[in-house]
Amino acid sequence: MSFFNVSNTYDYMNSFFGTTSTNASSGSSNFLGDYYAVQNGSYYKLAKNYYAKAAKEEAEGNSVDKKSIELVKSGTQDTINSLNKLMDESLFKKVSTTDENGNKSYGYDKEKILDKLKDFVDDYNSMVKDAGEMDGDNSLKAGVRLVDQMKVYKSALSKIGVSIESDNTLKIDEDAFRDANMTDVKSLFTGNVSMAKNIQTKLLQVYSATNSDLNSTDGLYSSQAIKNVSLGSMFDSLS
Repeated sequence: MSFFNVSNTYDYMNSFFGTTSTNASSGSSNFLGDYYAVQNGSYYKLAKNYYAKAAKEEAEGNSVDKKSIELVKSGTQDTINSLNKLMDESLFKKVSTTDENGNKSYGYDKEKILDKLKDFVDDYNSMVKDAGEMDGDNSLKAGVRLVDQMKVYKSALSKIGVSIESDNTLKIDEDAFRDANMTDVKSLFTGNVSMAKNIQTKLLQVYSATNSDLNSTDGLYSSQAIKNVSLGSMFDSLS
């Protein structure tokens, strides 16, 4: 049994969705189609199905959006934690060390600093990659500000063996890092006016932005009004 209990379903569909029939005489037919559809409940069923579909697709879209934003939020927290460890001034206290050949020296523990730097770079890169897949307006803007801030220090980072790749991730040349002046490394990662402090501020802004986006993705209407609904798939479900 057809969903539409009217004599001309094609003209009715044109009328309902605001399209113009090429047959001028169909006007009265469309009017009667609308009238009978309201009378027998077809209009109500169609409208109900449309908004149910819209709500479902909105919810499914929000679920995907939320997961991507939550992933960035978690990654941002990890990056902040690893950066905080790298910013710990005790990490840059000079100590007596012995190399694999038994030679003793007094200075910065380069390997310990390198390990902390590698942890930060790994967390930062993972977060940046995840941010590229998310759909959160505030988070994306904060992410752009973060990578732009990092690029300000491109030259200084290159001096300690760290490069910024074309995808905005970081890469460490470990040999170049070991040969670098550790005073330069210390100046980048410690102090209230250091690179690390500015990057930390931007990371906190990303974290705050993810919270803002997560709190604004519920409901039928998004920032782009109602989500697009596939009419073809919607009609497939009508009975």
